[in-house]
Amino acid sequence: MRLLPAVLALSASTAALVPRPQPAPPDLLIVNARIFTGVASAPWAEALSIKDGRIAAVGSNAEVRLQSGAAPSIDAEGRLVIPGINDAHAHPGFKPAHTRLEGLPAFESDPSLDEILDRVKAAAAKAPPGGWLIGEIGAKVLEDPRATRAVLDPLTGDHPLLLGSWHGHGVLVNTAALRRLKVADEEPDPPGGFFVRMPDGRTLTGLAHEYADWRIRQRLSMLADRETQVREYARFAAEAASFGITSVQAMMTASPVEVGFSLAADARLPVRIHFIDFPMMDMKAWQKPALRRASGLLTASGTKWIIDGTPIERLMYLREPYSDAPSTRGRLNFSDADVRQFLMRALKAREQPMFHAVGDAAIDMVLSALEATGGDKWAPLRPRLEHGDMFEPAHFDRAKKLGVVLVQNPSHFMVAPIVHPRIGTRAARTFVVKTAIAAGVPFAIGSDGPMNPFLNMMFAAINASNPGEVLTIEQSLSAYTRGAAFAEFGEKEKGTLAPGMLADLAILSQDIFTVAAPELPKTTSVLTLVEGRKVHAAAK
Repeated sequence: MRLLPAVLALSASTAALVPRPQPAPPDLLIVNARIFTGVASAPWAEALSIKDGRIAAVGSNAEVRLQSGAAPSIDAEGRLVIPGINDAHAHPGFKPAHTRLEGLPAFESDPSLDEILDRVKAAAAKAPPGGWLIGEIGAKVLEDPRATRAVLDPLTGDHPLLLGSWHGHGVLVNTAALRRLKVADEEPDPPGGFFVRMPDGRTLTGLAHEYADWRIRQRLSMLADRETQVREYARFAAEAASFGITSVQAMMTASPVEVGFSLAADARLPVRIHFIDFPMMDMKAWQKPALRRASGLLTASGTKWIIDGTPIERLMYLREPYSDAPSTRGRLNFSDADVRQFLMRALKAREQPMFHAVGDAAIDMVLSALEATGGDKWAPLRPRLEHGDMFEPAHFDRAKKLGVVLVQNPSHFMVAPIVHPRIGTRAARTFVVKTAIAAGVPFAIGSDGPMNPFLNMMFAAINASNPGEVLTIEQSLSAYTRGAAFAEFGEKEKGTLAPGMLADLAILSQDIFTVAAPELPKTTSVLTLVEGRKVHAAAK
C-alpha cells in the first residue's frame, strides 16, 4: 500500500510525456466580421469557424484563431455576417413560353380594362401563332362588369390569354385559354372557389376566384415542359442565394407537392426548400399525403388551406360589411364544419396545419376551430396563420395557448391606399406586428411577393398600413431567421450562428443595421454558404 502513491505519481508523469491528440482544425474561418449571431445572450461577434458543415466556434478574432490553428480563412473586412435568411412563405411558379403584356406593373398603376385591352392588342400582334399571352391586372379590372372573355376573344384570335391579378387572387382568361387548359364552358365550381358566370347562370365568363383561380394557374404552370420547370427551380434558387436566402418554405400552388419535390431534386438546388402541400380537393376528403420525407436539402411537410380572399377583391371575410361596399363582408372558402373535420384528421396524423386567414372573422373561425378540435394539444404542432392581416390583440392569448405561429409578409403592409377605403377605421387593427411580437406571439416573415428580403425589411420599417407598428431591422431579421426556423421546427438546426448550428450564413454587401431605410433594397449577399459550402459569390 505504501507503494501506491509512488506508482500513481509515476503514471501521471508518464502520461504527461505522451502527446495528446489535437482536434482536427476547422474547415474554414470567417474573421474580421461584424457577426449578428441571433443569440439573445451574445448577439454580436467578430469571428466564427466552421467544421463539417456546422458552426464550431463563435467569438472574437483572437478566441477563434486560437482554437483554429492554420485553417483557411475569409477576411470579411468588417462586413456584416448574418444567419442564412429563411423565406417562410414563398410561391415558386413557372409559366410556359409566352408573350408578356407591356406596361407598368398592375400593383403600381392598377390599369383599367380599356388600358389592358390596348396591351392585349399589342401583345397579340407580335406573338407567334397560337402563343400564350400573359399579363397582370388589378382591382379595376376585377370589378369591371365588362371583363369577360367575350370582350377578350375578338382581340386574341387563337392566342390563349391569361390575366392574373398581381395579388394572386382572381384571374381572367379568354376562350382559347379555357380550351388549352381543359376547362369546360360550364365547369362546376371546385371546392373552395368559384367561377363568375354569364346571365344564364351556367356559362363561364372567364373570371375565376380562389380555388377556381389556382386550378387554372396550376394547369398553366404544368404546361411548361419538365426541362423548363427544372431550369426555373434552379434560377429561383440562384436568385434566393444572391440575397443570402438559404432556406425557402414553398407553398405549392404551382404544382402538386410531389411534382415540385421531384423537379427540385433534378435541379440539385444549392439552398434548402421545404415543400408545403396545397391540396386542390374538398377539405373534408383530406388525408395525410404520402410524401413526408427529407432528401438532402429538400423536405416536405405541412398542409396549407386558404380560408378567405383578400381586401383587394373584397373576399377577405369580415365581421362587419366593407366600408365601401355595405352589401358584402366577403366570404369563406370553406365552412367551419369543413375546417374542423380537417383539423381532427390533421391532429390525429400529427400534420402541421397552415391557414391563409386574413379578415377578422376568418381568423376568429380558425382559432375557434383549433380550440374545438384539440385546444392546447395543438401547441406541439405549431399551427400557422399565414398573413393574418387583422390578427389583433384580442386574438393573442388564444393564439399563444394554441401554439399558433404568425407568418407575415411586409409587402402586404404597403397596400394601404387600396385597403383603407375598403375597411375604414378598422385599418388601425391591421398588421399589428410590433404588438404581436411584444406579446410573445411566435413570429416569422416570408415574402409572398418580391423575393428581396431587404426590400421587405424596408416595408416592415415603414408599415404604411399601420405606421405605429413598424419593426426594427433586428426584429425583421430575427423573424426572417430564428422565427422562420421555428415556424418549420428547424430552430435547433438553423436561424442562429452558434456552435453546433448549421453553417448557413451570408456576408452582406452593406450593413443593414446602419444604412438608411431607402437603401436597404440595394443589399445583396457577397458570399452565401449552406452547410459551409459556397452557393453564391458576388462577381468582383
